[in-house]
This record gives sequence, structure tokens and C-alpha cells, in this order.
Amino acid sequence: MKQHQADRNQRDDDRYSMIRDSIRAAGMPIVERIRSMRVGFTGSFYPVPKEVPTDETASWLLERSIELGCRVLQLPMQPERLERINELSRRAKEHQIELELTVPGAFQLAGALADEAGKMKFRQGIEHAKQLGIPIIRTAYGRLNIETSRFHRPKGIREHLEALVPTLREAAAMVRDAGLLLAVENHCDFTGRELAQLLDLVDSPHVGAALDTGNGYTVFCDPNDDVAALAPYTFTTHLKDMNVVKNPLKGGIPFTAFGCTLGEGHVDLAAAIELLARHSPCAEGLHLIVEPGWMVMDPSREASVQSLEFFEKSIRYVEGLKDQLGRGQQG
Repeated sequence: MKQHQADRNQRDDDRYSMIRDSIRAAGMPIVERIRSMRVGFTGSFYPVPKEVPTDETASWLLERSIELGCRVLQLPMQPERLERINELSRRAKEHQIELELTVPGAFQLAGALADEAGKMKFRQGIEHAKQLGIPIIRTAYGRLNIETSRFHRPKGIREHLEALVPTLREAAAMVRDAGLLLAVENHCDFTGRELAQLLDLVDSPHVGAALDTGNGYTVFCDPNDDVAALAPYTFTTHLKDMNVVKNPLKGGIPFTAFGCTLGEGHVDLAAAIELLARHSPCAEGLHLIVEPGWMVMDPSREASVQSLEFFEKSIRYVEGLKDQLGRGQQG
């Protein structure tokens, strides 16, 4: 086991060395972009103590972000009371932590998917973002089902993508008027290349990608290909790692993937950060948001403890990658 880990560490060192050489050749701006990137986590999966009231969850997560030295936090929700919203915004600015918010309803604004309740949620989300001083809001189409994925048989993939264009064009106009950007996640629905096609059809500088580095496995796509396809569109991220293993289900396909601590799986996160530094329109200060995948927990240990370990180890890993790659100009 120790020799296996030593071999893996050596492979990682060799890969970092090659990437650093590539960054040197590209010049100082790439290095500066990597150094400027903000590391944080998604609050939706962070284990919040049960005794924390719902309306105080966002504030609790912000304080935890401060303790961990994070510079970005994706909120699972925002406080309902205006005074709490103002205090959250003030505290985040005080510690130079940028906030993100997921906004529902972007795919219910126009066309066959139009829905008044969805429109109202999207408008409210925009207002919440403005109250909190959030420049980028994120959304997703996939709902973890076949119907909202490339595998929905009644539609071809191209037809499916084209059906989403009217609603995203309406969303583009709304976020443009609000002075915001909308980032669409590859959320267990389409491959990175397919989502890039959708963004090309929408053709708005205000609508880009929220790149998830691990979700490619859910649509049987190499996630490293997703990174390459979506890097030029990426406004923000979810950094996720997945480990491909033998499928324990008898009669199933030979391999499956489970979430793991960042750096322990098959996603090349070092290469992803470099590609994003080169090609993302928001590379300077890009949000690198740690998110767990579908992790298998040890039933003999407290799940919340394992979750805390995941976040702490993964955040340290991403900070370490930034440090490694950010030394690209040093001989």
C-alpha cells in the first residue's frame, strides 16, 4: 500500500512538473490568474449542526468559511430577514469572501417549459443576489432523472438542446438587465460538448457554464473532456473528484464511479485548473468550489465526521494545487 501511494505521489509530481513547464511557456498572466482563484465549498453538503436554526445556516457557514481560510462560499439558501441579509453581506465583504447562490426557474421562463411559478422564483433569485452583492448566479437543467437528460428517448439530443434555447435567452435578458451573470451547470444532463453547443445557440455573454469537474461520469463521458469543452465558457465551478471502481452490482456494467476526496480519483484537477486559467472568461478570481460526489460512507463511522474530513482534506488539496501551479514561473 505504501509503495502504491509513493508511486502515485511520484506520478502527481511528474504531472505537476509538466503543467508548471506549460505555464512558464505561457507567461506570467496564467500564473497570476491561478494565484487569484478563490477556493471555497458548497454549503448544501456541508454538515451543519442540527441545533443551528434554518435562518442562521448561511451565517454559520460563512463563519466556518472564515475559519477554514476560504475566499468563496456557495450558499444553500439566504436568510429571510433583511437585517440578516445585510449582516451576511457585510461580514462576507469584511473577510473578502465572495458569495454564490443557486437560483431556480431559469428553465421555466419561455417556450414549452414556461411556468409562472418558475418565473417568480427566478425573479426572486435575481433580487436576492443583488441584495447580497452576488455577481454570478448559478442554475441547472438536469433533475437527476432521464427526462431532463440526454437519454430522454422521445427527443434527439439536438432537439432537446434547441428546446432549451428560448428560456435561456429570456434568462440572459433578465440577468443582463440586472447586471449579473448566469452560470449553467453540467448537472447529470448533457456532456460538456453538448452544453457548449447549447451555450453557443443562446449566444449571450451573460450566460456561461458552471463547470462541474466530476459530473461527466453520470452521463458516461470522460469528465476531463467536459473540462476541455467548457473551460472557454466557465464563469464558476464545482471541483469534484470521482473514483472508477469495479461495479459491485452483479450483472451490471463492469465499472461504476463513486465520489472521493479531491486528488484521490480519476479527474485530473491540476490540468483542469490550468485549462481554466488559460481559457475561462472569469479566470481572474475564478471560484473553485469544492463539492462531494456520490460518496460511499463507512457505516461504522459517523457520516458527518466523514463529511467534515472530506471538506477539510479537499480544501487543503485545492490550495496545495494552487500553490504548486502558481509557482510556474519559478525555476
